[in-house]
Amino acid sequence: MISQQPTTGNRRLATDDEKPRPPSPMEFGSMPLDPVYGWGLVFEPVETLISETAAYIEQLAREVYERGEEFSDQELEERFLSFWEGLVEEGKLRRLPDRPPEFGRAILGPRRWLRAQRIRIRRLVAYWQEQ
Repeated sequence: MISQQPTTGNRRLATDDEKPRPPSPMEFGSMPLDPVYGWGLVFEPVETLISETAAYIEQLAREVYERGEEFSDQELEERFLSFWEGLVEEGKLRRLPDRPPEFGRAILGPRRWLRAQRIRIRRLVAYWQEQ
């Protein structure tokens, strides 16, 4: 008989003999990481975009945790835009023609996209504070 580990969404729950692990940015549900949903920016390969952005969110969360202060919306937006530009300059991503601005705004838009990332950052910080 195969024993099933309890899960919550895509994440296994810790058993009694195992320490809980921090949530990964990818595990926060359907909040998109792709900037096409905020600004209409299109980058490829999408897999690299998503994994690099998830890792960057964890880095931002660590900064918030260490300094004890959240980023302003403007600072957070500037940081993400600069981050993606840097990935293009490094050759990790290719920038394709943008989608019309109304495309991203119809789904989330910049403000709601940033709010989704702020939720991820807060959850990681809360996890680290509990440890």
